[in-house]
Amino acid sequence: MAIPLATTGTASFDQIAIVTGVVGLVYLALAVLLWRERTGRVTLVGRFADTIGRLDGVPRWAALTPYLHAVSLLACAFGVWWDIAIHIDRGRDTGPFGTAAHYPIFFGILGVIISGVLPIALAGRPLPARTIKLTKGWRIPCSAALVTVCGTFALVGFPLDDVWHRLFGEDVTLWGPTHLLMIGGVVFSIFARLLAIAEVEHLVGPNKRRLFQEIVSVGALLIAWDLFSTEFNYGVPQFPLVLQPILIVFGAALGFTILRARRGPGTTFAALAVYLIIRGGIAWAVAEPLGQIVGHFPLLIVEAILVELVALALGNKNRFRLGAVAGALIGTVGLVAEYAWSHVWMPIAWPSSMLPSALAYGVIVGVGAGLVGAWLATRYAEVAGEERAVGIKHIRPVAIRRTHQLGAAGLVAVVATVFFCVPRSADPGVSGVVSLERVATGAEPTAYVTITMSPGDAADGARWFEALAWQGGGLVYQPMEKVADGTYRSAGALPMYGKWKSMIRLHQGQRDMVAAWVYAPEDAAIEKPAVQVSNGQTVEFVNEQQILRREEKSDVPRWMWNAGYALLAVVGLLEIIGIAWLVGRGARGGRARAAHLAAGEREREIA
Repeated sequence: MAIPLATTGTASFDQIAIVTGVVGLVYLALAVLLWRERTGRVTLVGRFADTIGRLDGVPRWAALTPYLHAVSLLACAFGVWWDIAIHIDRGRDTGPFGTAAHYPIFFGILGVIISGVLPIALAGRPLPARTIKLTKGWRIPCSAALVTVCGTFALVGFPLDDVWHRLFGEDVTLWGPTHLLMIGGVVFSIFARLLAIAEVEHLVGPNKRRLFQEIVSVGALLIAWDLFSTEFNYGVPQFPLVLQPILIVFGAALGFTILRARRGPGTTFAALAVYLIIRGGIAWAVAEPLGQIVGHFPLLIVEAILVELVALALGNKNRFRLGAVAGALIGTVGLVAEYAWSHVWMPIAWPSSMLPSALAYGVIVGVGAGLVGAWLATRYAEVAGEERAVGIKHIRPVAIRRTHQLGAAGLVAVVATVFFCVPRSADPGVSGVVSLERVATGAEPTAYVTITMSPGDAADGARWFEALAWQGGGLVYQPMEKVADGTYRSAGALPMYGKWKSMIRLHQGQRDMVAAWVYAPEDAAIEKPAVQVSNGQTVEFVNEQQILRREEKSDVPRWMWNAGYALLAVVGLLEIIGIAWLVGRGARGGRARAAHLAAGEREREIA
C-alpha cells in the first residue's frame, strides 16, 4: 500500500520546487555578484561594503560578514528550537516547509553561505598573510572558504533530510544524520568566524570592536553547542542520560578556553551574558508568544567562574595548562553545579547514581575540550600576530608540533568518550502489570498509571523512570513514584485520547533504554494500529526506539542505516579537518609574518 506523501513527513512537489527555486535564485545572484566584482564593475553590495569598512576600519571583504553571519546564526538557532518544540507538540511535518519553523532555519543556512561568499567576491588587498589562491590574481581569506564549505554542508542536509525520510520513515530525533549535518555545518562555521576576526586583527590590529565580536562569537558557540542537547533540555532524550553532562562540559570547556586563553579578565562573563540573554530569549519566545513547550538549558555560570579563577591563578600565557586545569575543574566542580541545577529546573533531574560515571567522563572530556580550545586559541593568536605582540620572536618547530599533538590528543579523547557513550541497548525480560485510575472520562479520558514491575527491582537505581505523553498538542512528563516494593504510580494523569502517544519509559544502567505503551492512536498512513492498555493488563517493555520512533520503517536493511551514519561521520571528519587545516594555514602565515617583522626590527636595532 502506498503511503501518502502529505502525511509521512516527505515533501510534496510544490515544496521541492520552492526550495529549488529559492536556492537557484540565491546562487544566481551570488554568481552575478562574483562576476561583476571580479571584473571590476561597481555593485551595490560592494559600495555598501566599502561604506561599512570605512566606518569599522576593516577591509571591504571583512565588512559585511560579521553582521550577516550573526543574524543567520540567530535565525537558525531560533528555528531549530521552535521546530523541535513543534514536533514534540504535534508530531511529524510534511516536508522542508511543513512548519513555519523551517523558514528561519532555511534562510539562516542560506545567510551563512552568503556570509562566506561575500568576502570571496569582495576579496582584495589588504589580505591576510596566508590565503587560498583561486586563480591568478584572485586570492581569498581562509575564513571565507571555511564559512562557505560549512554552510554548503548544512544546506545539503536540507534536501537530504527529505530523502532520508522517504527511505527510512520519520526518525523523530535531533540526532538523525541529516539533522546533525545541518546543525553541525552551522556550528562549525563559528570557528571560521573566529578565524576571520583573527585575520582582520592581523591587518588592522586589535580593538574593542573586534573583542566584542569575539565575545559574541564565543557566546554564539555556547548557544549553538546547546542545540545538540535539545532533546535532553525538552525532556524527551533518546540517548543515554550521561551524554547530557558530557555535552555541557565539552561546550563550556571549549568555548570559555578559546576566549580566556587569549583575552583579559572578565571576558568569559561577557560571553556567558550573551549566552544567557539570547538562549533565555529564545526559550521565552518559543514558549510564550508561540505557545510551545519550554526549552530548558544549563546555566554555565560556575563553569565561567572556574575558567576566570584558573586564568587569574595561572595566567593565560601557557594556554594548554589553562585549558587542561580549567577543563578538569569544569568536568568535576562545574558538572556537580549542573547536577544541582538539574534538580531545580531541568525536566529530567540527574540521579545521584549517575554521578560517578559522569564525573569520570567529565574529567576526560573537560581536559580534552580544554586542550582543543587551547590549540584553537594558539592558532588564532598566531593568525592575528599576537605572539609577536607579547614578545615571542620565534616559535620552535618542536614546540609547534607539541601543541598539535596536545590538540589532537584532546580531540581524540572527547570523540572517543562521546562515541563510547552513544550506543543504546534494550534489556529484555522486563514487564509490568498496569492499573489505571481514571481522572477524566468521555471524549478526552485521562488516568493515573500504576505499574507493578517484574522483576520487582527492574527500576531500582534507574537513570529515569517516567510516564510520558507527547505529540497530542503538548508534552506531559510525569515521574513514576514508588508506592511499594516493585510498584510505581505516575505523579500525574496521562492523556489517552486523540493524537496523544502515552508510554512508560525506563532507562536502566548506563545504556539500557526500554519503554511500554499505554496509549497510541491508529495511524493509517504508516499502517500502525491503535494501542489501549486496560486495567490488569501485562505490558512488555521493548526497545524504546520502537515506541518513540513509531514512524520509522522496520523493513529497511541495517546496512543502510549504518551507511547513513557513516556518511555523516565522513562529512563531520572533513569539516574538522577543514577547520584544522585552514586555521593552521592562517597560523603559519601569521608566524611567517611575525618572523619577518621581528627580523626587520633586529636589523634596525643593529643599524
